[in-house]
Amino acid sequence: MKPYEQGALDTLCGVYSIVNAICKVTNNDNSDLVFKKIITYLDNSGKLSTAITRGMNKTTIKGILNNIVNNEIKFELPFSKNKNINLSDFWKQLISFIDSGEDRTILICLGGHVWSHWTIVDSISQKQIKLYDSFILKHLNRNRCTTQKASTARPHVIIPTHTFFISNIYT
Repeated sequence: MKPYEQGALDTLCGVYSIVNAICKVTNNDNSDLVFKKIITYLDNSGKLSTAITRGMNKTTIKGILNNIVNNEIKFELPFSKNKNINLSDFWKQLISFIDSGEDRTILICLGGHVWSHWTIVDSISQKQIKLYDSFILKHLNRNRCTTQKASTARPHVIIPTHTFFISNIYT
């Protein structure tokens, strides 16, 4: 029997994604403090056990961003009411946001046949998203992504309604 790896039994990708996003857009490695604030928020709101064992939903992520780090960053959910946006239009808006200034990132939720996972966009081109991820994912090829229903050819569903544009409050 192989030993379990860190992260094999927990579903804290949302927590790590928020920590990574904050450190990335503020250019400040205050990860210990941000992590502690997130865990305290989850504990105080009665959501810690769920976050560890089943992960976090969009509402919990939004609550953390509103209550924990809103003095360092600004965020928006540009597709919150547009779940049917096609991949081409979605991708263009991701590129536009990343290219429109420094100290920006995008928190995305991936779904599909196998999993649900929160991760951070490090950079994006017409063909690929490079990820700033706490797990094994390093990139997503556009030709393997969709914003609708997963298929064998396109197993990675990027969920538009769960996409957060995050930037430094000072930029």
